[in-house]
Amino acid sequence: MKKILFIFTLSVILSCDSRKKNSNDYSLYTTSYNLTGSSDLIYDKPYHVLGDTLFSFDIYQNKITKTPLSGHEAQEINLSFDFDSQPYTFYYINSDSIVFSTGNMLLLTDGRGSQFHSVKLFDNLGDIDNEVYSEFPFDGFSSHLVYDNHSNSVLFYFAKKSQTERRKVFASIDLENGDWASLPVYHPAEYQDVPLNYTTYPSVTWSPLGLSYIYTISPTIIHIDTVSGSQSEFNISSFGGKQSAEPQSYRDEWTSDYFENWVLTSPNYVKLIYDPFRKLYYRFSQAAMNIFPNRDEYYHDFLIKNRELYLTVLDEEFNVIVNQLIPKGKYDPSRSFVFSKGLWVPHEISIVQDEEQLYGDLFYFTDQ
Repeated sequence: MKKILFIFTLSVILSCDSRKKNSNDYSLYTTSYNLTGSSDLIYDKPYHVLGDTLFSFDIYQNKITKTPLSGHEAQEINLSFDFDSQPYTFYYINSDSIVFSTGNMLLLTDGRGSQFHSVKLFDNLGDIDNEVYSEFPFDGFSSHLVYDNHSNSVLFYFAKKSQTERRKVFASIDLENGDWASLPVYHPAEYQDVPLNYTTYPSVTWSPLGLSYIYTISPTIIHIDTVSGSQSEFNISSFGGKQSAEPQSYRDEWTSDYFENWVLTSPNYVKLIYDPFRKLYYRFSQAAMNIFPNRDEYYHDFLIKNRELYLTVLDEEFNVIVNQLIPKGKYDPSRSFVFSKGLWVPHEISIVQDEEQLYGDLFYFTDQ
């Protein structure tokens, strides 16, 4: 009987292993894939992607443009009210709820453009004073606010600047009653006693397994299991040489020369994205540079043209399955996103032929 049980258990393990993919099961392809619409939909306006639709908000004309990524004609939603202070980020939850953030208030409207609810950010913030860092709640770390559909709440980041004690770095505010709840998320171990301020922008992404984020200065991916509350850290290298940058503490004291040198000589971890269609993570990163511009060359243009760019693809357990150097000077990974066909990465705006078009490439996988 024990022998039979052993054979059965072994067969189950082998069966599970056989279904588990490894790096040899993936082949990454790239093809040109331009989208309908003009470049300002993602370069000049707050935007985000939900499913197979690009949502872009025109602050000045008070309208939302819904652009199907399948190539169909875009639709517009005209808002029937004016904001007391202009929102800088938003999220289209569904046809009944669209949420905007003005920095001190969250406003909700429906698909017809009528305002029906608002939440003041600072009314109940004192309830978590002793749990999070004292910097103001900050949701501008992404091209759109981070919405958690499980709790109907919006995620905010709390920087610690001169504070070094161990406190939580994320909290969420309920869209219905404005109640705050701190999340069991902490700075990674390497920054426990190091002051960081809000210029160390995190890139945050949700998956069915929890919340994950990175900092621009570190190769560490932090994952929080939202069921158990456990935090895991994965140090993922994409390139050789210098792996971490000097923390951006007291940046207001930096000179312009110091800052430019810091940017040129530091690695940069641009964005982390979860792909729900393929159950993968994508991370864009840039290696530190060992060359400098000539005196007559603008350092920002030099940076775009000469900095190496890496795309790292990981499975849900954060095992690297692809790590690929992609053409430098061609892409703007900070505005990349995922939809059903793959990972879409726009072309760098300075090289596009016509700003009335949305130029980009599609990165996708096929099983071998």
